[in-house]
Amino acid sequence: MAVTLPRVSVDVDQAALLRLLDLQAEDTAIVRLQERRASLPEAARLEEVQELVAELEADIEIATKQNTEIAREQSRLEGEVEMITQKVGREEQRMFSGTVANPKELSALQAEVESLKRKCSGVEDQLLEVMEQREGTQATLDKLVAERDGAATERDELTAKVTQLTGEIDAELADHSAAREQIAPEIPTELSALYEKIRASKGGVGAAALAGGTCQGCHTKLPAVEAERIRKEKGLQRCDNCRRILVVT
Repeated sequence: MAVTLPRVSVDVDQAALLRLLDLQAEDTAIVRLQERRASLPEAARLEEVQELVAELEADIEIATKQNTEIAREQSRLEGEVEMITQKVGREEQRMFSGTVANPKELSALQAEVESLKRKCSGVEDQLLEVMEQREGTQATLDKLVAERDGAATERDELTAKVTQLTGEIDAELADHSAAREQIAPEIPTELSALYEKIRASKGGVGAAALAGGTCQGCHTKLPAVEAERIRKEKGLQRCDNCRRILVVT
């Protein structure tokens, strides 16, 4: 069973209590704006996209190295094929030029040409495999670059959007903070201290209006007799349920 806390009734000027509600409104607005600024979905998405861009950049670096290594191997094999082809051409020219008349030497030259052609064929097979590998790595690299570019574009758009939204929120925060600074000096020190203490323990709401017999802080409807008493007595009153400062408006 809930324990009813004793009522506090202190002679506090009604104008100060009404200004306390104004202060509460500014504090509530400030907290909501701070929470909104800290939980912008665009900011959360921006963080995800930034991580994605970083991951893609790392993947692109690896893919680029692989592609470069394969391109180097392709270039080496192409050079070897060219070198063998040129040598075959020179040897065949010797064979058909008539400068080699010795049958044994001619036979050896023919064997050398055949050997070179077999070697060239083997290197060309390797070259085809490497070219296929390079085609695959290049396709992977192109895909990664396209994904990175798309993510980078989204990142830039989100950065601009977050900058715009945070700028708007900061402007609103500045307005509410300035309004709070104007109101705060109008609240008696003791009342302000009580308000801050309650606000710290009640989710940021230390003062609430009594509207239609209901505490707007905890949304509990007070007994009719109790609500009437508070309206008549005015001054400093607190909700029996949530212990927030109640202000008759």
